[in-house]
Amino acid sequence: MHMKLQAKILGSKVHEVGYRVFLLHKAIELGCRRFSAYNRFDQGFQMVVALIEGDEGQLKGFGSFVEESRPEGSEVSSILSEEYHGYVMSVEDFMHVSMVEQLNKGIPALLRIDRKQGKIIEKLDETRSDIVSEMRASREEVTAKQDENRDAIIEEIGEQKETLDDRLKRIESDIYQLKAKVGI
Repeated sequence: MHMKLQAKILGSKVHEVGYRVFLLHKAIELGCRRFSAYNRFDQGFQMVVALIEGDEGQLKGFGSFVEESRPEGSEVSSILSEEYHGYVMSVEDFMHVSMVEQLNKGIPALLRIDRKQGKIIEKLDETRSDIVSEMRASREEVTAKQDENRDAIIEEIGEQKETLDDRLKRIESDIYQLKAKVGI
């Protein structure tokens, strides 16, 4: 004989910790064909309400699991389980609703990421443009410095050449005078 159970899990942190999927896994493991869960608020506390339909053994197993197990990161203050007489959707329908809900949460996040990515690309383009400008300016400075150094080197070589030419002329003159004295 099929029965229905409603479990209300209250605490300061029962939303956004995967509680509903945590409970869904157990319902599927127990072989239950009908299950749903949703988030609510009750007097300032977060609340997960889980509805499940199954035979007596399945509901006892689920009730024990709810009492003894918690998803990581959750903070539970109380659990209330009671018989339920309303509609419980199929596990498949609940999974579809959950997927749509997650997509609905994900789309705004993806749009924010896309906008941030656009801003990052703009900033990278600006930075690249700044770097290229700085590189051009640096290249121009280096080229100007090279030209200045080259001109200074050419001038110094010219001066050295004149000095060497003068020395060579004096050496040639000295050799000529020595040859004249020696009679060569």
